[in-house]
Amino acid sequence: MGIFAPDGKLAGFLNALGNLIVLNILTLICSIPIFTFGASMTALYTMVMRMARKEDGKIISEYFKAFKANFKPATILWLIFGGLIAFMTFDIWLLRSITGTFGTVYRVILFVIILIFAMVLIHIFAVLARFDNSIKNTAKNALLFCVGKLPQAVLMLLLTLIPAVLLTISYRFISVDFLIGLSGPAYLAAIYFADLFKNYE
Repeated sequence: MGIFAPDGKLAGFLNALGNLIVLNILTLICSIPIFTFGASMTALYTMVMRMARKEDGKIISEYFKAFKANFKPATILWLIFGGLIAFMTFDIWLLRSITGTFGTVYRVILFVIILIFAMVLIHIFAVLARFDNSIKNTAKNALLFCVGKLPQAVLMLLLTLIPAVLLTISYRFISVDFLIGLSGPAYLAAIYFADLFKNYE
C-alpha cells in the first residue's frame, strides 16, 4: 500500500495536520479574553511538544488540562511581558510625529526591546509547558535559554511572526492563519525546544 497505508507517512502527516488545526482553533477561542492568551499559548506548546516527541494523547482534553494547570503562572507572566510590549508599542505610536535623530533612535531602541521581550515570552511559554517551576525561575530560565541560544531565539521569533507577515501581504491568508497560524509555527518551534530541553529534564 506504500504511501497510502494507514500507518504510512501520508496518514501520519494528515493526522498531525488535523491535530494542529484543532489546536489552532482551540487556542484562538481560548484567547478571546486577551488576558488568557498566555495560558492558551502555554497549553498549545504543551501539546505541540508532545507531538514533536511522538507522544500520544487526547488532543482536546489534554489541551484543557494543560490550560488549567498553567493558568496562574502563564497569565501573570503574559500580563507582565505582554503589558510591557503593549506599553512600548503605544510609545512608538505616540512618538511617530517626532522627527529628527532623537525620535528615530528612540523608536528603534523601543522596537528592539519589544523584539527581545517577544523572544523571551516565546521561551516562557515553552518553559512553562515543559517544566514545573516558580514564576520567577520560569522567567529567569526562559531568559537564559533565549540569551544562550540567541540565533535560534531570533529564528523562533521569525517563525512566530510569519502569520502576521502573511496578513500584511494579503488578507487572503486569513484562512491559513485561522487554521494553523499559531499551531504551525509553534510546532516547528517545538521541534527545536524538545531537543533543547533534553539535557535539562
